Amino acid sequence: MRQREDAKAAALVVGIGIVLLQVLRSIGLLPEGEWTRGIAAGAPLVSRMAHPFVHAGMCHALLNVYVLWQIVFFFPIRLRHLAMAYVVACCCPVAIAVWTAGGGSASLSVVGLSGVDYVLMGKALPYVARKIRFCAVVAGWTVLAAAVGSVAVGLHFYGFVVGVLSAMPLLLRRR
Repeated sequence: MRQREDAKAAALVVGIGIVLLQVLRSIGLLPEGEWTRGIAAGAPLVSRMAHPFVHAGMCHALLNVYVLWQIVFFFPIRLRHLAMAYVVACCCPVAIAVWTAGGGSASLSVVGLSGVDYVLMGKALPYVARKIRFCAVVAGWTVLAAAVGSVAVGLHFYGFVVGVLSAMPLLLRRR
């Protein structure tokens, strides 16, 4: 139980930190630099590691934080699951991360917490009663978001699949 409480506390801190970071960037108090490039071809390691905390705008940041909090507070997510999701999102190959519905180029930069969110959604699948409906909703929202703007569909798909694969022992367990 303590691990879940730690995960909730960490998610709250991360979420508040992301929003504050976005506010500081938007009013010009935090300089842009290599750390804000995200996952992109030729980007330095610091940008790859910082990409979940950097967002394209305040709406992007708030949506990603909201989804993180929903997953962590409604499913049995532990601190180690948050850490695993972060590592998985940061290790996404550039060729997959930059794949968008519009066929984005390798020069595209991917930022945002959604890679972590999608890993956690896949990890939460064993605890969802209507698994097919859940997967359809996740896919539907991803397609809708991709139709609206340049969304890194590749990173979302990669994160969700890795999350599901990490939850496979629970999915295959007999009830």
